[in-house]
Amino acid sequence: MSLPKTPSIDSIKKQIRDNDIQFVRFEQADLYGVSRSKTVPVGAFMDYIENGLNFYGGLLGLDIQSMVPTGTGYAEEVSFEDHCTVPDLSTFTVLPWVPNTANITVDPYWYDGRPAMASPRLLLKKIINEFDALGYICRLGYEFEFHVLDKETRKPVYDGQPIFVTLKNNFDIDYTYDLMRKMDQAGVRIITQNSEHGPGQQEINLYYQDGLPAADTAFLYKMGTKEISLQHGYIATWLTKPFINSSASGSHFHVSLIDKKTGKNAFNDPDGEYGLSELARNFLAGLLKHARANTIFTAPTVNCYKRYRINSFAPHTATWGMENRTVGIRLKGCRGESTHLENRLACGGTNPYLLAVSTLAAGLEGIRSKPELADPVRGIAYEDDTLPRLPFTLDEAVEAFENDTDLHAVLDPEFIKLVLAVKKFEVQTARDKFEDYGTPEFNNRVDPWEWDYYMELI
Repeated sequence: MSLPKTPSIDSIKKQIRDNDIQFVRFEQADLYGVSRSKTVPVGAFMDYIENGLNFYGGLLGLDIQSMVPTGTGYAEEVSFEDHCTVPDLSTFTVLPWVPNTANITVDPYWYDGRPAMASPRLLLKKIINEFDALGYICRLGYEFEFHVLDKETRKPVYDGQPIFVTLKNNFDIDYTYDLMRKMDQAGVRIITQNSEHGPGQQEINLYYQDGLPAADTAFLYKMGTKEISLQHGYIATWLTKPFINSSASGSHFHVSLIDKKTGKNAFNDPDGEYGLSELARNFLAGLLKHARANTIFTAPTVNCYKRYRINSFAPHTATWGMENRTVGIRLKGCRGESTHLENRLACGGTNPYLLAVSTLAAGLEGIRSKPELADPVRGIAYEDDTLPRLPFTLDEAVEAFENDTDLHAVLDPEFIKLVLAVKKFEVQTARDKFEDYGTPEFNNRVDPWEWDYYMELI
């Protein structure tokens, strides 16, 4: 298959003229997947394209409320120095939901020229390049569940659990259609939209893409949805569990590998065990081997651990199965060239770059180490207490990640150090706030602090 070509400066200048672009956002994702940007008048655009744009380097190591954890390697240890960010021309997008504005994604570099490898996007690029060197294209697809709340009252826009109910799909047709039309204009291909199983909960799924553009599109979609929602008087939030007695939000992630030479699905083998190639079985075994450690990315907030409830369709074990919604990794029923795995572990609050990083890194390590693949779960995973459990608090996830040196080997030391520092800071913030943090009682309620800390931004 042919990969998309990076646009030339001349073609970007034409887009600027044709769309009367007056401002350009230079944008990157922090550890939480929150957009951090600078807005540049178009007259200064070319200077920053040619010379880069400075950003505070420590933004990658901030918590979601921009507090500054110590020990990240990006703050006090480097005297809070800047990064020089380099724009990626392939990401230049005219924003249909903001007048006269485009955006462009930037990658951070230290001023000595080294890439800042705590960047989720740069790390994902590195891992995708490693699959490329092995001869494979990473084909990725994102699903997003989120809650829509009234901006003033913060109440859900409808009650109940009306999954797929047509009247609730389009509870405000001006809003839902405006969102989908503008996403299409921005190059974000939506394949389905529907009401989900919780109050005010919606689900929108994106068409699969190959490589880094899939994550870039997912990031653009999430931030754009938040802006469009505000314009209609709503808050769109990926806070995983805003209401304790209602459905949580997930971010399911679909992955397969495509052989670069043949264009064929490298996971598909009708004669292989479970209809999977050896490559796919090793990739899957890697996902399960590192599922506990990767919970730091698939359930990255204190609030996420309130999602794990029996019979909630939210997986709580490092398991897999065929068309089984109670396990962590589902082998989808569509086979042949459509053979792929669905990672069901991720919560709504997951950074789309780090969801791809954690899935691909675990799969890559599995391809290299070839761990034994457990048998698929054929029944209801919630009913089997012998299955390997996932962490039930962020502390447990931090410990599991810190101890998983095999996974560390396919990541980057700068990234590992920063992640551990920020997540330990987040845990301590919650411990200082709540005497019962980490107990079943804490996980059986949603405190207003969680809304204030996460909801608007995540």
